[in-house]
Amino acid sequence: MHPKAIAILICLGLYVSVIAQSGTQKKGPGKTALLADLDLYRHILEKAHAGLYKYHTKKQVDSLFDHYRQQIRPGTTLLDFYRYVSTILSYIGSLHDDVSLPQSYLDSMVTRPAFFPYPVSVVNNKLLVNIDGQQIPAGAEIVSINGLPLPSILPRLYKYYTTDGLNTTGKLLGIGSSFSLFYRYEFGPVQQFHVVYKPFPSQQTASTTLPAVTYRDYQILRKKRHSLYLDTLLDNRYTFQLIDSLQAAILTVNTFSLGNATSPKHAAYKQFLQQSFATLKEKKIRHLVVDIRKNGGGSDPNDLLTYSYLTDHPFKENKQAFTLFQKVPYRQYFYTDDSTDITDIEENFLEEHNQLRQGRYYQNPDFNPFWQPDSLAFKGRIYLLIGPAVASAASLFASMVRSDEGSSLVIGEESMGGYYGHTGHNSVAYELPHTHINFSFSVVDLLQYVEKKKEIPFGSGIKPHHIVTQSQQDFISNRDAVMQFTLGLIRGKN
Repeated sequence: MHPKAIAILICLGLYVSVIAQSGTQKKGPGKTALLADLDLYRHILEKAHAGLYKYHTKKQVDSLFDHYRQQIRPGTTLLDFYRYVSTILSYIGSLHDDVSLPQSYLDSMVTRPAFFPYPVSVVNNKLLVNIDGQQIPAGAEIVSINGLPLPSILPRLYKYYTTDGLNTTGKLLGIGSSFSLFYRYEFGPVQQFHVVYKPFPSQQTASTTLPAVTYRDYQILRKKRHSLYLDTLLDNRYTFQLIDSLQAAILTVNTFSLGNATSPKHAAYKQFLQQSFATLKEKKIRHLVVDIRKNGGGSDPNDLLTYSYLTDHPFKENKQAFTLFQKVPYRQYFYTDDSTDITDIEENFLEEHNQLRQGRYYQNPDFNPFWQPDSLAFKGRIYLLIGPAVASAASLFASMVRSDEGSSLVIGEESMGGYYGHTGHNSVAYELPHTHINFSFSVVDLLQYVEKKKEIPFGSGIKPHHIVTQSQQDFISNRDAVMQFTLGLIRGKN
C-alpha cells in the first residue's frame, strides 16, 4: 500500500481515542530548532535516499532546500515547517516517501470543526461532490471554494501526496480521497466554506455556504460516499471470470501483497494462477483482460510470477539496483518500534548490495536472476487495465506488460508508479528531534527491465495505449467506463 495511504488511514482513526485540546495553532519550536531539523532532514536524505537526484539535478534539489531555509523565521509554525518538508519530499518524486506531523498535533487538529464537510472525487480534473442527499447534489462540479477557483487550489495540495517522477494522476487520486485533510493542511482551520458549483448537467453556477465539521463527521459521510459501490466492487484480492460468449476472461489482481516465496499466501496465489491459465488453455480463450487498477503493489515474487504467464521471453526484475549505504546512517534518529529493523536492513544489504562502484552499492546479480515464461503462458490478446492507483510492484509489472509490443493493449489512465523505474524495496524512517515530525522513504533505486518508448518520457508513469476515464455522467451512474470500453474492443465495437 502507498505509504501516504497508510498515514492517512492512521489519521482517519485518530478520532476514536483523542481528547480535544484547547488553544490555537501552536508555533514551531523556534527558528534555531527548525533550522537544525531542516538541516538534519537534508543530511539524512543525502546520505540514504538513492533516488534523491533521480528526476532533478543536485543543484535543483539544493536550491529548494536553500529556499525553504530562508523561509524559516521566528514566527514560523510547525504547520508551516511541515508544508516545507512536504514540498521537498514530493519534489524528489518517489511514491514510497512520506512525512507526518507529530501525533499530538494531529490529535488536537482532528477534533475541531475546521474541515470541509463533503467527500469528493477528482474526475477529468474536475472536483465532484461524492455524497448523496446534501445541499450540493452528488456529481456536481465544485468551481471555487472561499473565492479561490479550483485550478488554484488543487496544485497547492500536490505536496501532500507523493508519486513517482512528475506524475500528477496519482496526486489527483490522493487529493480526491483526502481532500478535507489536505485542504486543512494547506489553508489552516476554516469555519465555513462558500462553495460555487455546477449541478450536473447544467452549466449554470449556484452557490451555498457550508459549515466546517470535525474530521469524525467528515469520515461518517465518506463511509456513505456515492461512489462506494464502484469503489468496492470486486474488492477481493484476486478473481478470475470467464466470458464464454466473447471467448474472453477477466483476471483481476487487486494487490501483490500476497506473501513472499515461502509463504502459504504466495503458494495459494501460485496455485490460483496455474488453475486460471490452465483453464484459458483448455477453453481456447482468445482475449484476456488483466485488471490491476486497484493494485498499489506488494511483495516479490508475486509481480514477476504473474508476468511469467503473460510473456514469451526471459526477463528479470531490473537492469540495475543500488543503494547508498550498507550501514544505516544517523541511526540515533531512526524511528521504529522494532529494535531489529536496523540489523535486518544492514544484514540484507551486506549480502545483496555488495558491489561497490563510485559510492553506490549495487545489487549482486545472484539476487536478480532471469525468469522464464511459464509453460501455460497466455498466447492470445492481452488487455491490461491500469489507473492512477497502480504503484510499486504493480507498476513494475505493468511496465513489463507495456514494454511488450504486439501482444498487449494497455487501457485506462497513467499510473502513479514510474515506467522506467522507482525507488523502492527496503524502507527507513526517522524522527526529527525538535519538531518530532517523522518521515520515511525507500532506499533502493531500480532501473526496470523495460524497453525505451518515445511516447513515454522519463519521469512518467505507465501511459496507456488507450486513455479512458470516467465522464461526469459515468461517475453519477457508477459506470465502469474502462471495463465497458475494453469489452467493446473485444466485441469489435470500439
